[in-house]
Amino acid sequence: LWSFESEDEVRGTPTFHNKKVLFGSYDNNLYAVDAVTGEFTWKYPTDGGVVSRPLVYEDNIYIGSEDKRIHVISAKTGKLAWTYYTNGEVRSSANIAAGHMFIGSDDGHLYAINALIGRKAWEINIGAPVRSTPYINNDLVYFGAESGEFFCLDLSGTIKWRFKAKRAITSSAVVSEGIVFFGSMDATLYALDAKTGWVIWRYRLGRPSISTPFVVENYLFTGAASGDIICVDVRTAKEVWHYSTDHQVTGSPIVYKDSLYCGSVDGYLYSLEYRTGRLRWKFQTDGPITGTPVAVDETIYIGSTDHRLYAVAA
Repeated sequence: LWSFESEDEVRGTPTFHNKKVLFGSYDNNLYAVDAVTGEFTWKYPTDGGVVSRPLVYEDNIYIGSEDKRIHVISAKTGKLAWTYYTNGEVRSSANIAAGHMFIGSDDGHLYAINALIGRKAWEINIGAPVRSTPYINNDLVYFGAESGEFFCLDLSGTIKWRFKAKRAITSSAVVSEGIVFFGSMDATLYALDAKTGWVIWRYRLGRPSISTPFVVENYLFTGAASGDIICVDVRTAKEVWHYSTDHQVTGSPIVYKDSLYCGSVDGYLYSLEYRTGRLRWKFQTDGPITGTPVAVDETIYIGSTDHRLYAVAA
């Protein structure tokens, strides 16, 4: 439908808000473009690459940057409201619950910051970079770290349980029906009891994964460095189908209506029937795709390392 070119790689995931698409780029800017036409609306400069996915809450945009800061920007004007300094590059993306923003940093901390005034409520040092995005469910915060540890905290920052994978957990977690799912660089997809952290099942992916799983009905979808988009039955932990792309799948799949959408480092955005894994179509960009698509109003938005953000008809 259209594409918009920034001045450097778009590695992260866009966000749709109020007829605009918001996305970060390695030219250090956060962009807002018109969702229908792709026309430039405004940009906000940080001092580092932006891979963090923008989050909108109360008309403010929350984003992390490799300049070690969390930036909070007015969604209407693109002007700065406040910033919060961490001691490491911020490649995690924010989530908000109970009026607080939760975000990880490469300085080895997870932060809880008052979302309106930017005052820190607490931080917890877990000794390894946190690049995954915290997932909040039933007043519990779930996230993994580059040490391979996975944590469940309550909203006051107390550790409820922890779990150790063999290698880094860059993948962000998702909770469905009392089970928390996440992938790891140890080539395993984990399903743990969300209350206790007990392992319900493990699924061998064969290659490392940093994709965030997506769950629909009893299907779980994820990507792996093998280049496969994989569908697993969450009740049996058996493969339903897999689809092979020509390079690593580092972004995450999404399901919209009857289709699954996922980018690959081979430069294509794939559209598959989610129940069967049959290819519907694929759309070529000029660089590897490392982010995750977003679907709104029959349109799929995806960024590519060819510096562009694309809008494609679903």
